[in-house]
Amino acid sequence: MQLLIEAGNTYVKLATLDHEGHLHHEGKYPSAQLELVLEPYLEDHVDRIVFASVGPVVIDNTIQRFAQENGIACLHVRTQRRDFGVKNAYAQYQYLGVDRWLTLISVYQQTKRPSVIIDIGTALTFDVLAEDGKHLGGWIAPGYQLMTESVLSNTSKVFADGDHGESIDFADNTNDGLKNGCRAALYGLMQFGIEQAREKLGEDPEVILCGGGVRHIPVNLRKHYHHRSDLVLQGLALYATKR
Repeated sequence: MQLLIEAGNTYVKLATLDHEGHLHHEGKYPSAQLELVLEPYLEDHVDRIVFASVGPVVIDNTIQRFAQENGIACLHVRTQRRDFGVKNAYAQYQYLGVDRWLTLISVYQQTKRPSVIIDIGTALTFDVLAEDGKHLGGWIAPGYQLMTESVLSNTSKVFADGDHGESIDFADNTNDGLKNGCRAALYGLMQFGIEQAREKLGEDPEVILCGGGVRHIPVNLRKHYHHRSDLVLQGLALYATKR
């Protein structure tokens, strides 16, 4: 059995890959508790740890030290110039976040279609993938929380509290005005990007939404797109299986 770890600044996601190639999601845990989380897997006969990290180096070191101390093989997956049929658009390919890289190869291996991948979390990332696997680049923008927090922290008379409603209406109060304005900005970026991608690709791309921030886009506006989860772990599973 192989243990797959998607490590971030605040949380880590774990999954196991059995000898038949089945992926089993284990859960999401605080990064600060990583060593305690890993300890029980010593009893599960883990053959190898395969991980990718966008968090601080201390997390990488913790994983590698755990593997070394317990005689477990360890593969640290990093962004590549080309792999699994995908060609990285970045001239300095290593600067594309490994989470975006794993998402790209996961989507390409599953669809083999021109695609737009919109991942909405703390930041929004937007990536365009051609049918031949060529990454056409993308964007990075603030997510919903960053947008609202930026306004709140830089103004004295603007406020927002509570959850937003389902629709993005023009508001008659400051609270809803900020929340709906930020949600409209997210959706506007998505639509402009999809149109730009359509022009570059010469056809309608498959649009894939992922990340916890997708909930900020009203259901009626996102229902025509594909909502996917755990694409990074699925990308790690490719490396665990093939590398």
